[in-house]
Amino acid sequence: MYTTFLASTFRSIRFGLTEAHGKGIALQLNTLIDAGAFKIGPDGTFTVVPARVKDAVAALTREIMTVQAAGDYAAAREMLARRAVVRPEVQRVLDRLQGVPVDIEPQFVTADELSGRAPAAPRPAQTPAASRKVSTTRQ
Repeated sequence: MYTTFLASTFRSIRFGLTEAHGKGIALQLNTLIDAGAFKIGPDGTFTVVPARVKDAVAALTREIMTVQAAGDYAAAREMLARRAVVRPEVQRVLDRLQGVPVDIEPQFVTADELSGRAPAAPRPAQTPAASRKVSTTRQ
């Protein structure tokens, strides 16, 4: 579960820090790196540290919930300013993902044909990379 979460952080950050998902996940990723829950290898790969991840997630949850409960706007602002950033080691991974689409847009061609509906019109490409269309057909 934590490995899947770690991998998905890079997808969410690619939407940018001006998006709530990107900013929130950057805060989480940096906090978990700082807590030793995620380790960055010399080759730039990230790994989960099972012995530390559960406690780090609990501590971050406690911190966020406490700030929310107290309504401490200054603490929230400081937390985001300090940790909701793209650090160089994360940027290096993002740079390697430039050609990988952020999302796919399935088109169910056979279902459209069987129902008599016209295929959906293509939507503009998603940023930062183009969407990949995936057609599904009967075999």
